[in-house]
Amino acid sequence: MPRELLERARRLVGILRHYRRLHEALERSGPGAYRITSRGAWATSRPAHVYYFMKRLGIENDRFFVDLGSGDGLVACVAGLFTRSVGIEADPDLCRTATDAVADLELCHRVEIVRGDYLTMNLRRADCLYLYPDKPFHALEELLGSWPGRLLVYGPHFPPGGLIPGRQLRCGRERIQEYRARLGPDPPAALGRK
Repeated sequence: MPRELLERARRLVGILRHYRRLHEALERSGPGAYRITSRGAWATSRPAHVYYFMKRLGIENDRFFVDLGSGDGLVACVAGLFTRSVGIEADPDLCRTATDAVADLELCHRVEIVRGDYLTMNLRRADCLYLYPDKPFHALEELLGSWPGRLLVYGPHFPPGGLIPGRQLRCGRERIQEYRARLGPDPPAALGRK
């Protein structure tokens, strides 16, 4: 097995262990792996499923991956095994948890966590966006305009109406759907600024 794949496997085991401990601690402390934040609901993802999806979707071919509403940083960390990854999270506690995970897992060279509202940020530099929505995301759809990248939507709950569906993958009871923006006018200028 090539050295790069061995290193990815080693780091994946570290991610699996880290998040298993974190999620077990959340279960023991009461709130569990689900929380209402100021921006909506947060729930954990299954790291093995996320890894499966990332591998099957060829994330290593993307130069820049952004996890929108990254929560505890799990998806951003898994994506960091394949490419440059940024997680954007508005909740300060979840942002701190994600930042600590990136440091603990020694992924600082591939993964960054940013505190903020992704709807106010320059997303056009990313060629792959990821979202685990807790409500319809029409504002994001509008911002994407003719953005040439792909949006990965985890779960079946809120399919976008204005985007073109692509591949859909399943792993156990989980699913992920790939979307692309429709061709059309350029997005609002606010999205293009840094």
